[in-house]
Amino acid sequence: MRAAVWSLEWRIAMRRRRLMAWNVVVPVGLLLPVALGEAAAPHRSAVYAVFLAFFGTFGGCIPLVSERSSGWSEKLVLTGYGVSRWLAERLLATTLIDAVQLAPAVALIFLLSGSGAATAGFVVLAVLHALGVANAIGSLVAGFISSLAEAALASAAVALFALHFSGVFRGATPGSWAWQVERFGPFRPLASAMDSMTSGGVSATLSPAEWLGPLATGAVVVALAVVLAERLTRPEGA
Repeated sequence: MRAAVWSLEWRIAMRRRRLMAWNVVVPVGLLLPVALGEAAAPHRSAVYAVFLAFFGTFGGCIPLVSERSSGWSEKLVLTGYGVSRWLAERLLATTLIDAVQLAPAVALIFLLSGSGAATAGFVVLAVLHALGVANAIGSLVAGFISSLAEAALASAAVALFALHFSGVFRGATPGSWAWQVERFGPFRPLASAMDSMTSGGVSATLSPAEWLGPLATGAVVVALAVVLAERLTRPEGA
């Protein structure tokens, strides 16, 4: 029973070879033209950040809605496996599976950006943090909707709001209320990492102190998802 859900998620992902291949090829196919195009660096940065956030949020939400509809999640928890433990292990597994699937695309656009090794570590940490938060956001959303169509719409809306208040689309004026909110934006490290990468590593990365706000917000989102995990095991209408 030790880390059974973690093992199960990895086994399922590895056995679904066609789906795994699609989840590797599609990001490369969509992001590589952007990296090779002539769009301005801020525009490329925003596209990368939105794609990565959507990838994690959709992936964290839609399968959970499907599993609840089929009764799979309820049956799993009825075996005696703790609800919170189930979701915590699942979040960790899906975050790392997403990272594996996105690694080729991120590596390619990083190499094409001409950024140095110093930027690489920041990009890796920011992407892992963003995928973890995105999967947790997706899990939260899944607990409050009942159909796949709602899952897609709600995931996109919540992710866009989180991206906006993380400064992905436009940096806030220093000292303003939006700037104060941006300091705690869950995707702020991702926005900074993508800016740094698309500018060839010229932009400054976040200092350790600047990581505290996004880390705190991410921890709150994950904690809420785990605490409210029971909603994901209830049959529709219950």
